[in-house]
Amino acid sequence: MRKRTLGIIGGLVLVAALGGAALLLLSTDPSDDSSGNGSSSVEETSAAEIPLTSQEPNAVSSIDIQNASGSYEVVRVQEGDDENNAVYAISGWEDVPTDTSKLWTLSNNTATMAASAVVEEDCTDLEKFGLDEDTAALATLHFDDGSSYAFRIGNTASDSSLTYFAPAEEDTVYTIRTSLVSNFQNAAIDFLSKTILEAPAEDEYPIVNYLKIERKDMDYVFELDYDTTADDEDATGGTVASHIMVSPVPTYLSVDRSTPVVTGMFGLTADSVVVPMPTEADLEEYGLTDPFGTAIMDCDDGNQYVLHFSESYTQTDEETSTTGIYYYAYLEGVNAIYSVTEENMVWATVEPTDVASKLVLATYVWDIGTLDVSMPGGDAFAFKVTGESADDAQVTLNGEPTDAERYRTFYSFLLNITAETIDFTSEPTGESLADIRIETQNGSYAREFQFYALDDFTCLITVDGKAAYTCRRSFLDVLKNNMAIYDTDEEFATNWS
Repeated sequence: MRKRTLGIIGGLVLVAALGGAALLLLSTDPSDDSSGNGSSSVEETSAAEIPLTSQEPNAVSSIDIQNASGSYEVVRVQEGDDENNAVYAISGWEDVPTDTSKLWTLSNNTATMAASAVVEEDCTDLEKFGLDEDTAALATLHFDDGSSYAFRIGNTASDSSLTYFAPAEEDTVYTIRTSLVSNFQNAAIDFLSKTILEAPAEDEYPIVNYLKIERKDMDYVFELDYDTTADDEDATGGTVASHIMVSPVPTYLSVDRSTPVVTGMFGLTADSVVVPMPTEADLEEYGLTDPFGTAIMDCDDGNQYVLHFSESYTQTDEETSTTGIYYYAYLEGVNAIYSVTEENMVWATVEPTDVASKLVLATYVWDIGTLDVSMPGGDAFAFKVTGESADDAQVTLNGEPTDAERYRTFYSFLLNITAETIDFTSEPTGESLADIRIETQNGSYAREFQFYALDDFTCLITVDGKAAYTCRRSFLDVLKNNMAIYDTDEEFATNWS
């Protein structure tokens, strides 16, 4: 909180300041643009700043503002004290997320305020300074003691760090630092926060139970669920994300590509606030009563966030002439419609293939309870595993005890299956060329992977009957050979071309 205590400036100092008025007038006349240093001489010839107001910023109860955008009132919604600043809001929009720091500058910069210099006393042509009634921004500070202070804000001087200023009931023109009064030129909507949902502190992030997306261009629900095995680093070796895709196809996720989708609502920032306090008619007008899409983020702290978004639209920036793609967005419980860039509105464009990992298998070897591997017309393996580590693991193969280390190295070979591509669209045809089924000991994970020929070189891998990946068909030759040598001392091949 900015606190300044200004003493009463003695008459001699004030006279000295006013005594330079003639020189100041010459150096700050807005009609004289011949020198870029006109306003800088104001500070050089000003003997001292000239006090205008002397109140505590927290003592401002309300502010009336009128400028080119219209009229609005700033009201105090929470009083301040020695430790905390007062909190302000735009009257009528108290329930809309507000940039409280930006609003605070209005009282903080002007409750105690001093002019840099006197430009002209008894000015008869306020228009040349932008201080006439038709041009000036008008502001009135109301204080707790019942007093008020009204002033006019005009054009910036030739030195843009200074702005012309005049008390409302006086014709004396001053210069004042632009940084103190520039925010009074803002429209009311400029003080609203563009942050749609605040991000929690790093150590207070909730677990996202699930993230669901429904869109009119998808005939399925796109769902990413929290994977409880992610709590155990040994279970995945840190190779996959904390969430898994459960729809449209069960797959692992890329950490980098899935994180913005899962947790991206936290800290989501809009390009602009479009409509504060929208009505049902407003929501319909901006395509949000029957939205193009909805994203739902359900968290373990009991909160659920529902974000609706419209069809995309394009908008051209008048200053840069660049055209961007945007979406109108409405977060349930937040009283505003926002415009969000395509980059930030990830749920409007993300596809399952964008976030799926090419990792086919990732289950920790000692979490597995059942591993079945078969090739039609060839060998069929049925492993049963108990125990939590290599030290206490008991493994059987087709009902007979087998060496736990031999089983581990065979499964390590299977972990090398890496997708060539993510493929959710191909249809399996013909007979399955290989089947792999995995179920964990606690029953929390069960998947069946089947391999089908797409052509002479490529296989389609389905997960629980749904197309998910492609891989090189040569993997099947290596699988057949490794199954054939399982009961020998030969090392398993782990590469294929």
